[in-house]
Amino acid sequence: MKHRSIYMIGILFLAAVVLAACGGGSSSGSSSTDSNQDSSNEGNAEEDSGGDGNMRTYTDSLDREVKIPKNPEDVVAINYFGELSALGIKPVGALEYDLNKYRAELTEGIESVGSEQSDAEKIISLDPDLIVVSNYRETEAIENLQKIAPTVALEFGAPLREQLNIVAEVTGREEAAQEWIQQYEEDVQQAREEMDPYIEEGATAAVMQFYDKNIHMYETSAFPTIYDAAQFEPTEKAAQITDPVTLSEEIIPEYGADHIFVMFSNSTAEENYQQLKQKDVWQSLSAVQNGNVHVVDNEYWSEFNPVLVERQLDTLVSKITESE
Repeated sequence: MKHRSIYMIGILFLAAVVLAACGGGSSSGSSSTDSNQDSSNEGNAEEDSGGDGNMRTYTDSLDREVKIPKNPEDVVAINYFGELSALGIKPVGALEYDLNKYRAELTEGIESVGSEQSDAEKIISLDPDLIVVSNYRETEAIENLQKIAPTVALEFGAPLREQLNIVAEVTGREEAAQEWIQQYEEDVQQAREEMDPYIEEGATAAVMQFYDKNIHMYETSAFPTIYDAAQFEPTEKAAQITDPVTLSEEIIPEYGADHIFVMFSNSTAEENYQQLKQKDVWQSLSAVQNGNVHVVDNEYWSEFNPVLVERQLDTLVSKITESE
């Protein structure tokens, strides 16, 4: 969960492992308990005094001053598909990664502009009036997009509500952002009430991702649904994680918790998990002994944004209140 994408963190992490050793959306590098207010938007929008009253100047996270439409209508989403959807904006184009992830009602009619890298010719054909992209992408790629249409690079890793507010400021949808936040807070409160009888006060949680033959853990801010919405406490070990940690079987008990959430990236990872389940080191965990191991879908839990956290919240309530 920059929204920080575990998929993105994983790719960056594995690349580092290969070089010294993959890629998608956004997850948080700072605390997930962000406020409802847009207290730290990196962008500053100013009225365009030059002439076109429909344009304004926006300073993005790379300190670039970009003239953008006040109310963009044809947006290409290289990133931030979930935020745009929550704001009621259907992009004219998005990456295949997002089009394959979200339900059809959100993606129907949206053109693919590439797989992991954008297709310039396709974007040009869509004639967008705004392109939104994360600032983790290469500066040269961002500048090339700028040649097609106004392109804003937004901060990678902002907490959930803050990220939504940033995208809302860029697109002129601040009111829609506050409406979503209010509804989400109501949904969170209802979920807490439903889960409260099943979660002891101070209960801890750990999230383990089985990635091929490895087991990874990530900073707690990547999972706002678990640590913010559901208010699970991180264990001392989990709270200390700032960069991805690879667990050997021997140290898994050190990272155990009252509840363990498990996800696996592919069939190899699932097989690894099934094998580990039979071993004493796994059977010794209190979460295993108490039936509190919850398998969740890697595709929807490996990053977070407004659309995904809604789904995560529903799943979490089911996992906690129903017997596995």
